[in-house]
Amino acid sequence: MVRVSRCSMELTSASSLMGLILVAWLLAACRPIPTFTDHQGQPITLTEFQGKPLLINYFAPWCAPCLREMPRLNALAAEGDIAILAINYDPTTVADLAKLAQQYQIQIPLVLANDPASLPFPRPSGLPTSYLLDRKGELIDTFIGELDQPQITELKRKVHAMPD
Repeated sequence: MVRVSRCSMELTSASSLMGLILVAWLLAACRPIPTFTDHQGQPITLTEFQGKPLLINYFAPWCAPCLREMPRLNALAAEGDIAILAINYDPTTVADLAKLAQQYQIQIPLVLANDPASLPFPRPSGLPTSYLLDRKGELIDTFIGELDQPQITELKRKVHAMPD
């Protein structure tokens, strides 16, 4: 009798655990895909970058190191091996982002998060912060602070080492 009772409790516990795992999986699957609006007013989603390495860069227009690294990010994106998406840290307008892109000759997409709660990463504690994702969208590395040339060289090495 005790053995049956114990097995019954273990089965109930296992069933409860499986139920919790299923609920967690369903909730994760229901998480909205982050959507953005670029500095030209066009919608962008992260799914557009699937299959290609992606550098997500958090920046702000008032951040001098952020603006200093933009020419390096432009050059990196122009090489074609990695996509770059720069997410504005602070609330602003598409028109203000467009002015910023023109003023600093920024070629990479500058975007606003349509729903800040759905950002792919939490807002960083310091700017700029960049996240390198592989072709599957998995985080490979985090770069905090202005990307200098040695860091960009390291970033490129990591991109070239990624499996196809």
